[in-house]
Amino acid sequence: MWVKFGRTGLPYSLLTIKQLFMICTRFCAWLFAVALLGGLVGCSSSADQLDSQISDALEDNTLDVEEADALRVFIGQESKALGKDKKTSILITPDGKLDESALVAYIKRNRTYRKLVKEGKNPTLNLSGGAVAGKPLRLKLYLEASGSMFPYDAPGGNGLFKRTLNDVLTEFDAVNPNQGKLFVVNTEVNDLGLSLSQFFKEKDIFTVAKTKGKTTSTDFEKIFSDILQNTSGDDLSILVSDLIYSDPSLTGMSAQKTLDAASSLLSTVFNPYANTHSMLVIKLKADFDGTYYSWNNAKKKYTGERPYYLCLIGRNEAMQRLYQDQTYQTIRQFNELPGYQDSWFFGRDTKAVTPFYSVLVNDPARKGRFKRSDEEVRNHDKAVHALTDVQPDVADKSLTIPVAVDLSALRVPASLLTNASQYDVSGKDNFRVTSVQTYAGANGTTHKLLLTTDKPARGKRTVTIRLRREFPPRWIENTNTTNDASPDASSTFGIQNLLQGVERAYNPNNQTDYFTLTINLE
Repeated sequence: MWVKFGRTGLPYSLLTIKQLFMICTRFCAWLFAVALLGGLVGCSSSADQLDSQISDALEDNTLDVEEADALRVFIGQESKALGKDKKTSILITPDGKLDESALVAYIKRNRTYRKLVKEGKNPTLNLSGGAVAGKPLRLKLYLEASGSMFPYDAPGGNGLFKRTLNDVLTEFDAVNPNQGKLFVVNTEVNDLGLSLSQFFKEKDIFTVAKTKGKTTSTDFEKIFSDILQNTSGDDLSILVSDLIYSDPSLTGMSAQKTLDAASSLLSTVFNPYANTHSMLVIKLKADFDGTYYSWNNAKKKYTGERPYYLCLIGRNEAMQRLYQDQTYQTIRQFNELPGYQDSWFFGRDTKAVTPFYSVLVNDPARKGRFKRSDEEVRNHDKAVHALTDVQPDVADKSLTIPVAVDLSALRVPASLLTNASQYDVSGKDNFRVTSVQTYAGANGTTHKLLLTTDKPARGKRTVTIRLRREFPPRWIENTNTTNDASPDASSTFGIQNLLQGVERAYNPNNQTDYFTLTINLE
């Protein structure tokens, strides 16, 4: 029996030793090349694998939430290796967590992302359900159509109510043309059925709204639940309402029990969304000419100014864009809206709880003598949190330490941030905040605090600064009433109780401060 081998067609016995050697050599070389290639692929770094995963995700010009979560999982698994790699170390915070803003920046440096941008394709990044880059915000306006709202656009009024709504709608339409949607809310949530241009032309904006749902009462549980559930991605929803809580099912109950029910109701509605959504409540005033319905549906004729509210609701990412994106600079100047009175923000933001801060060791406002700690100098730390050789001023023995802090993530009134009395300081030195100024400094710092003491302590000690978190703010407290039998120009029945329920959802542990800053002295 003869055996053929390869292309020679020769019997095995007729192959020379030299031929066998050449065949074996080539075969072994091929095996070695395959093994080497496999080894190279298997030895790719964690950073390379992350880059490949990002490139794959961007193939369709969009990095969606699921793909972003997959990146987070991979980064979590490879955090040690990525933290040691100079290229990816910026992604990992000192406590081993992922820096979300650094991830966005890293994705934008990816080769595939830059290639798509160069081709004019503008990739969309949906890292948390809201586009970081891509589509403009899309407005959804929810107009309460109940008996107590109709007199705001009465024929005898000055038109302030309609003018405010028109301003809001036109400003959003200028950014994202023909994308706004209009809804009517009361006991139901319905499409208004009008385009923006048709809405603007209506002599009485409630003419069509009156035909939608039951106008005898307002179901805030249904309204807020529906808005929160249907506000996603680039949506920004605005509820226009007088926020007077009246539930037909509570007929016969006392005012206090009705208010307690309202507070509990809003807590329950907002609890599931407290980590993902934020809300800005704006108080405005407008002419009111008609019948006022109190909490227990008692009727009273009233002519004069009355407060009403805009409740802006969006995912945290969308609200961040509203507050920070240059595109919305005009829109977010809510204090310039006709009839504006006040506002309050409900939300959660890690950056707000742990803001960047640093002592300004060379600032002209300093008094006394101090320098940065040797350890921070050796570590090249970005922020100054520890001071040594702390000595009082030679002339008056006082000590003033300027501190820069980034308060950009705190959506509280500017007047509160610059109110020195809102800050508590503890420590042996008996420091007090004597001044808070707006400030444009390094690392995004927005405010400068001056810590002053007349009797500095000695030795090692710690100074702790806190910004008090207080609810309700004064304007909500002053607006609230538990008896609206005689309506007036400034009060709203149960507004404090209603919004207290929202506050409880966002601050379930009753934290008494927004943030804590610590400075070590020696």
